[in-house]
Amino acid sequence: AIYMSLCLESAFRLYFDEILRCERTKCYWALLHVVAAMPDICGALESGNGEASGNRYKDWCKRYLSNTPLSPEEWYEVRNIVLHQGRTLPRHGRYTHFTFSQPNDKGEHEHGREVGPNILNLDVGQMAHEIWNGMTVWFYNLAAEGDSRRTRNVERNIGTLVHVSIRGKEPIPGAVMRFTPIITNTTSSP
Repeated sequence: AIYMSLCLESAFRLYFDEILRCERTKCYWALLHVVAAMPDICGALESGNGEASGNRYKDWCKRYLSNTPLSPEEWYEVRNIVLHQGRTLPRHGRYTHFTFSQPNDKGEHEHGREVGPNILNLDVGQMAHEIWNGMTVWFYNLAAEGDSRRTRNVERNIGTLVHVSIRGKEPIPGAVMRFTPIITNTTSSP
């Protein structure tokens, strides 16, 4: 189980490094785009055809982002309006506006606070931590599921993740190895 988690962490290293780079350089608008895309990527990897869909996005959020200020439908709405429209005005849901902020110099944030009637403030740094935590639990759950349909789909699709090469060097392939747990005790929780 730990082996598979490490393989997934390795396959997603590009994304985790980008999250850290965005936080370190305070590129929170770019970070929001990475964060909004992650449930799409994870949901697509779990699918039989490797394709993303709204239902897969929301299902992944329901399973791994349930303790956040947004419902799965609101996560999907944020994804749609930010990534595809560059806006903050949802068409559906509890809120008429989302505002996005970053932590202040002391690291304080106002994540999940209503800042006006039906206006929700979301701290992008906190959203990134929610995604990271959700993905970590997802990695462990996939490993614990063993030979489930979902795990087999991820194994089959993981090699399709984006690979980045450094000029003059060969790209490092994604997790082209099979996820075979070397620890058979999967009853312990992460």
